Amino acid sequence: MVDMDSYAEELSRVIEILKENPRGLSVTDIAAHISVNRNTVSRYLDMLRISGQVDMKTYGKAKVFFISQRAPISAMINFSSDMVAVIDRDLAVAQVNDSFCEFLDIKREDIIGKELRNSPLVGFDHPVINERIMAALEGEESTDEIRIMKVDEEKHFKIRLIPTVLNDSTPGVTITLEDITKRKKAEEALISSERNYRSLVEEINDAIWDLDDNARFTYVSPRTTEILGFQPSELIDKPIYEILNEEGKSALDSCIRECRNNGGGPEIFNCSVLHSNGHKIILESSLCRRYDEFGIGTGYRLVSRDVTEREKAYRGLFKWKSFLNSVVMNIPAMVLVKEVKKGTYIFFNRETEEFFGINSASATGKMGWELFPDKFVEYLISGDREVASTGAPVSMSELRLKISGKNERIIKSRKVPIFGMDNRLEYILTLLEDITEEKRAEEEIIAQRDQAQSYLDLAGVMIAVVDRQGRLTRINRYGCRMLGVTEDQIIGKNWFETVIPAGRRDHLRKQYSRIIAGEISPPQSEEGVIVTSGGGEIPVLWHNSIIKSPEGEITAIVSSASQNIS
Repeated sequence: MVDMDSYAEELSRVIEILKENPRGLSVTDIAAHISVNRNTVSRYLDMLRISGQVDMKTYGKAKVFFISQRAPISAMINFSSDMVAVIDRDLAVAQVNDSFCEFLDIKREDIIGKELRNSPLVGFDHPVINERIMAALEGEESTDEIRIMKVDEEKHFKIRLIPTVLNDSTPGVTITLEDITKRKKAEEALISSERNYRSLVEEINDAIWDLDDNARFTYVSPRTTEILGFQPSELIDKPIYEILNEEGKSALDSCIRECRNNGGGPEIFNCSVLHSNGHKIILESSLCRRYDEFGIGTGYRLVSRDVTEREKAYRGLFKWKSFLNSVVMNIPAMVLVKEVKKGTYIFFNRETEEFFGINSASATGKMGWELFPDKFVEYLISGDREVASTGAPVSMSELRLKISGKNERIIKSRKVPIFGMDNRLEYILTLLEDITEEKRAEEEIIAQRDQAQSYLDLAGVMIAVVDRQGRLTRINRYGCRMLGVTEDQIIGKNWFETVIPAGRRDHLRKQYSRIIAGEISPPQSEEGVIVTSGGGEIPVLWHNSIIKSPEGEITAIVSSASQNIS
């Protein structure tokens, strides 16, 4: 290995020249500045790159060198919420972050310097992982998924092995473990949900049809054969109008128009269709608009059932049940209906049954205290009283409820009055939503936000976020100290009017507008001056990056500033 101390003076000259030229210089430019031939300068630059002090970018055939902005691995790995460990070429642990130590319940000094097989990371001493580590030492990065059993809990991780150059310029490998347990469980839940949905579609008594915008069948469920006598394959790509009489065609066209006018449905209608053997049957159908992932209408979905024999006697009742089955029974919220006169519950959807572990057949007609926990009954009664006194829908406060066999759940409720023909309150419909996971996600987001803010506050440079209108939306503690203000005093203020010297405001404001418009890119590094609350000026070195929305629009610029003492 090259002894850099022997070239300390020459290397220092190269570094000083690059500091004076933050945009970077070529080998020829550097050689001219220090009056040394190009080959010698190239050797100096190779030494500085190996040590991590200089970076290089290639523009066409030209190579441009500039001062490295990288932070030491030991400082960076603790900023990651993932578990990170660094091993050297002898397969000994060189670095490990706090997340890894917490997961293994060990102290850092109990693992640093130990060989992989003789350390708490012995679980990674596996032939396949060893093979990937050796490949990483040769410069090949890899990514896999692994499962780890911790006590009685199974955890899923995405493991990445990244080639790394250690501080002593020797090769090493950075191992990162990203916890993907929640994602894997969500994927498994999605697969299960999809399987249940397909099973429901295949086994439900109703026929389910998907139509394109030309009213041609694109999907026909198996139940269609029992209702119409046609095999699904006989109807695919055919227009639905071929099996409708004139009255049915008119009813379908009217329903499609209504569906478009009301934002997508659902709309319920009856029509006559022809069975494959030629006789007429009456279908009651629910039609709604279908959309793709971009919100563009792609056709319609029909859920249809044969009501031929019961049409006259049960038409009104059946339309209610059809609507209930196609909408209320399958919405991802709990629905229960209470009859006001008797004080008994007469309806529960599937979500309610599953959440409280009750059965509609045996629960219908019972009082609340016979079905639910006392705390929940009191909650329901208080809302019912308010609905009865106001005659208007009521949104209730959140309730934390412990259900037998489940962890504590958080419930949000809304009550809706249902009036009879004489305008008297006959029923109270209660909509319940389990928002436990949503609340936990909010708490996690807040915790992550606070953690990110703590990282910003620990940074030894000013970090500020400026929105599209030039307003300061976030600044860390170090930045407040540099400016001599508190966060409350400066957040929301115009950045250019508050922090930038008067002589440079117009120029920088115009430059900022062009950056926000996407006409130019922000300079990655530039010198500047900030004005403190006392009117003093501090020379700084700016580093800028942009923030974009999911749609790709530039929403803000993040700037970090360190005091320029060069």
